[in-house]
Amino acid sequence: MNPINFFTFIVFTLISIAGILAPAPYNTFPIIFVFVGIPLIDLWIGVNKSNPNFEQEKSWKQAKVWAPALYLYALTHFFILTLAAYQAVNMTSWIQLIILGIIVGLYTGGLGITVGHELCHKKEKLPRLVADLLLASVWYQHFAVEHVRGHHLAVATPEDPASARINENVYKFLWRTISGSFIHALKIDQKEVLRGIFMAALFTLGAAFFGKNVLIFFLIQSAVAIILLELVNYVEHYGLSRKQITNGRYEKVLPIHSWNSAHKFSNSMLFNLQRHSDHHAMANLPYTILKHQEEAPQLPSGYPGMIMLALVPPLWFKLMNQKVDAYSKN
Repeated sequence: MNPINFFTFIVFTLISIAGILAPAPYNTFPIIFVFVGIPLIDLWIGVNKSNPNFEQEKSWKQAKVWAPALYLYALTHFFILTLAAYQAVNMTSWIQLIILGIIVGLYTGGLGITVGHELCHKKEKLPRLVADLLLASVWYQHFAVEHVRGHHLAVATPEDPASARINENVYKFLWRTISGSFIHALKIDQKEVLRGIFMAALFTLGAAFFGKNVLIFFLIQSAVAIILLELVNYVEHYGLSRKQITNGRYEKVLPIHSWNSAHKFSNSMLFNLQRHSDHHAMANLPYTILKHQEEAPQLPSGYPGMIMLALVPPLWFKLMNQKVDAYSKN
């Protein structure tokens, strides 16, 4: 996928801005876009299973073509937060304040944590700083610790709080993963987690300075962003497990231990996050050169569509348990 395609997120940026500024009921359009529009566009556009060739991979890695779209997103992230905070100041309706928080949370969670996830894998100071700021702005900076130094090592094992187990419904998973990931991060690097809490507290104090409405809006968008991230985690690894070998150790992490999605539009929007199988096999690869892994288990839709299904556990189990069983037998 050409790196220029990853500027598709600007569509979501414009829709989010329109939703922030629009009166009711038009302000709900960004929510409809995420959970109805994107799955329908995925269905219409279809999948993209093409992979960069050797020369493209080499060129894109050397040129750092991953950077412009991510840093442009970071600017829009804080612009969206600022614009929404300005709108929240004089709001008199609790319903509208909640809707505003949901709109922004879908943006800061769907894209902000995705970009923070990509940047926290880098070794350079600038991308790590931007990742910390993005994650702290939704009260989830400890994700950078737990994800890189916890999840990637323990994925698809009972020790990983971010890997959903077979027959575990999404509501039980949310409680287990949100609490478990934080505790796990504290065990890995308490100093870094406390630093993240301090950064998040500064964002919160800044919101509170502009009044109760802005503080409430800020906390709602943070909650929505966190829940959205963990819904994605639920979809990414549901029911998949690594075999235990000698001395309590597990087999090597392979593409088969993550669900893959080749849906073109949502992959463009989410910086190839849905090529998650290759990300776990080669964690340090930039998102621009992640490959479609045909041998990995395949999702029937992109993440937004699968999240909607996960919220109805009987439907989720009926579809996904069959897929887990079929893939395990294969």
